Amino acid sequence: MTQVRPPRAVFVDHPVGRTFGRPGDRLRHEEILAAALAELPNFTEPGQIRDLHCRWDADGGRSWEGELRALLLSDR
Repeated sequence: MTQVRPPRAVFVDHPVGRTFGRPGDRLRHEEILAAALAELPNFTEPGQIRDLHCRWDADGGRSWEGELRALLLSDR
């Protein structure tokens, strides 16, 4: 099996499916999109991943993991 890498990517520490932030938070969505686009000139080679240092909670907490797990279990 061969390894496939994206040509370039940015990392956002958010729950899967919530890359741009909480639903309805238009300002945050725009901030993340602008930050991702601003990174384009900084890519120097294929396969690079740049961290935008975006955290779901301002304190860097991971409480969203439990919230997402509960949400996924409630959908069953």
